Amino acid sequence: MKLAVIAANGQAGKAIVEEAVKRGHEVTAIVRSENKSQAESIIKKDLFELTKDDLTGFDAVISAFGAYTPDTLPLHSKSIELFNQLLAGTQTRFLVVGGAGSLYID
Repeated sequence: MKLAVIAANGQAGKAIVEEAVKRGHEVTAIVRSENKSQAESIIKKDLFELTKDDLTGFDAVISAFGAYTPDTLPLHSKSIELFNQLLAGTQTRFLVVGGAGSLYID
């Protein structure tokens, strides 16, 4: 599968990328700064600056975006609204991961 992982530099994002690469998926990291994940392909952009063209061609977009303070928590809803708009009318699946604790696989 061709996957895009948003916030691929974070704890959850890096774990998702690592597992997806290990399973043979083609992974693109979507990051704000230098890529620190195992993904070979990157899109260096803030998630709120992504466009429909940026997400074209992926089988799934996985958001590992985290906001942890009262001031930033509303960004979760804002990001989901954005992805609903960007992925509308496509066959791309959209998945949201809530935290690294949900990724324990051993």
